[in-house]
Amino acid sequence: MAIFSGSASVSMAGVTYLRGLDPAVKANYSVGAILVLVAVLVFGNVMIARGYPGATRLVTGYLVCCLLFVLPMTQYGINTLVYGSAVLFPLLGLLLLNSKRHREMRQKLLEVRRLKDAVIARHKAR
Repeated sequence: MAIFSGSASVSMAGVTYLRGLDPAVKANYSVGAILVLVAVLVFGNVMIARGYPGATRLVTGYLVCCLLFVLPMTQYGINTLVYGSAVLFPLLGLLLLNSKRHREMRQKLLEVRRLKDAVIARHKAR
């Protein structure tokens, strides 16, 4: 959902906020935005997979920023289906992050990280 949120935000920015720019400049801004969004998302998900619970805030912030970026675009008269999906994707992503299964997975990953740190500490003590 986060990938869809970012791509919808960037593509809709091209037809709303950046509509008056030269297509080459618009493409450069879009590529730069996509690279930044991908880097933030990958870093957040890797940190979640490594068992760092604070990384959930990074992914949550990413989704909230995508949502807040898209919400004012309603004044530009965008297709309702496109606008609705651009609003729906971040909301579904936030719902998935808050689901019971995702919270259980993050708790297990935290336990695995603590066990790994304990084994490494024990090995260094020898």
